[in-house]
Amino acid sequence: MMRTIELAVRLTHFTLIEYLRSGRLLLELAAAITCYVVLLRPTGTPMNAGYLFTVLGIFGPAMAIVTTSYMIGLGDRPQGYIVLAHNVSRGAYLIGLFLAAVAVILAMYGTLCILVALFNRATDLDLVGWILATLPLILNVGLVAALTLLLSPLVLGAGWRLFVLALVAIALSSNVIGGPALNQIAGINPLLVDVLRAVQTILSGPLVPIFYGYQLSVTRGFDSVAAWSNLLAQCSLLLAFLGLARYAFNQRDLLFSAS
Repeated sequence: MMRTIELAVRLTHFTLIEYLRSGRLLLELAAAITCYVVLLRPTGTPMNAGYLFTVLGIFGPAMAIVTTSYMIGLGDRPQGYIVLAHNVSRGAYLIGLFLAAVAVILAMYGTLCILVALFNRATDLDLVGWILATLPLILNVGLVAALTLLLSPLVLGAGWRLFVLALVAIALSSNVIGGPALNQIAGINPLLVDVLRAVQTILSGPLVPIFYGYQLSVTRGFDSVAAWSNLLAQCSLLLAFLGLARYAFNQRDLLFSAS
């Protein structure tokens, strides 16, 4: 286990160097500065913490998708055969890509936080509140990055990716299929509505920690056991996503992109 962690850290360092050489950092940095200028710059009206973490809570996961996808592109190259041939496990290889992506995202998050702290500090936010609000946000970033890794061509084949995406779509469909749509379905077959609701409830369960984590980041309501339990649930879900990605990567035939 320690050997895997050591190799993953070394691969993270190697991937970050490749990332810096590619010049891609400038795009992420430009995105962070644009977010600050458009949404977080001083406007004459004091900014509150709720608005700040509403923006950061959307910016972080959105960047997680983009940055992780790029890191996967760096790993999904023929050079990967050489790395894996030097006694590097597939698990370490995958975790190294994940950690590199998270490191870049957190660097951009830190850049935004520094800009806000220097030029447009939230009036109702102290250092402790900032740290507490950051905890669920960072875990959400990790969850989105891990899910992006799991759904990548490097880890899952096309069929399995479509299957997992279908499950996610069904889990989120409760916000789309409701009201008149459910009434129409009930008119055709009432049993189908019950089955659909049961499936939505089961599949949406893993998404609850993500949405509640976003709410915690915005409200900073850490005065209840449920809040800290949700952090534990986010950590467990993160480990589950990474475990599934590692298992799937170990089981499939190793075939990197030719590009």
